[in-house]
Amino acid sequence: MGRAEWGADPEFFGPRHAHREALILRTLGETDRGRPHLECAAGVGSLSAAIARRGHTVVAADLSLRSLAVLRRRMESAGLAGAVLPVAADVTRLPFPDGAFGSATTAETLEHVPDDAAAVRELGRVLAPGGILAGTVPADPRQWSAWDDWAGHLRRYTIRAMTALLEGAGLEPSVRTWGFPVVRLYDALFLKRVNRRRLETDRPVEADPSLRTVQRLGRRGWLVALVRTAFSIDRLFGRIPLGVGLIFSARKRDGSRQR
Repeated sequence: MGRAEWGADPEFFGPRHAHREALILRTLGETDRGRPHLECAAGVGSLSAAIARRGHTVVAADLSLRSLAVLRRRMESAGLAGAVLPVAADVTRLPFPDGAFGSATTAETLEHVPDDAAAVRELGRVLAPGGILAGTVPADPRQWSAWDDWAGHLRRYTIRAMTALLEGAGLEPSVRTWGFPVVRLYDALFLKRVNRRRLETDRPVEADPSLRTVQRLGRRGWLVALVRTAFSIDRLFGRIPLGVGLIFSARKRDGSRQR
C-alpha cells in the first residue's frame, strides 16, 4: 500500500503545525541577522519562510528533493527566493564549515534520525559561538502509539534525555513540554485519525473525499486562528509534564569543541 512522503505534502498543514512553528519562533527569539540561519529538515519551507520574514538569510536543508522542489516554488511565489536557499543535505553530515550559522532550527526531525547524537553534534558544530538552536521533538516514550509507527518515529524523548543529548554536543539547553491538555485532546480525537487515513491511502489527497474536506478546512484562516486560540490555553498548564512534545532551545558555549 502506498504511503505519503513524510513532510512533503505542501497543502496539508493546519492549526497544530502553525501553533508549533509559532512556539519555535518564540523560543528562538531575536538572533544575529549578520549570519545566516540554518533550517534543518526544512520540508516544504513554512518555518524557513517565517524566519526569512524576520530579516534572515535562511539555508533550508533537507534530504528530500521533492520537498526542496516544492519549497523553491513556494519561496518564489512568496517573493523570498533570494532569502531562502534550498540545499540537499543530511543532518548527520552537514556540508557547511564550523561556525557558519548564527542560529538554527529543526522541527520534528531528530526522532526520525537513527543517530540523533550525530545530528545534534553536527547542528552544534555549524553554529557560531553564542548561536541558538531551537526545535521540537515528540515527548514521553509512554505516549508511544500506532501513530508513531505510521509516522516513522524511532523514539520519543524525556526532558532528561533531550537535555543530555544537547549537552553532549557542547550546548547549554533549556527543554520543556508543550501541548497539554488541548493539543493532546485534538490529536486523540482528530489528527491521528486523519493522518492514519492520509498515510495509508494509495490515492493522493485530492482523490480522497474525506482528506480533501480536511484540506479545504485547513486553508480557512479564520478556522485555523480559532483552533490556535484554543491551543493557547495550554500555556496555563505548562508545568504539567503531559504534553505531546518537547520544545528546546540550546546556546552554543563560547569556545566549545564538538565531541
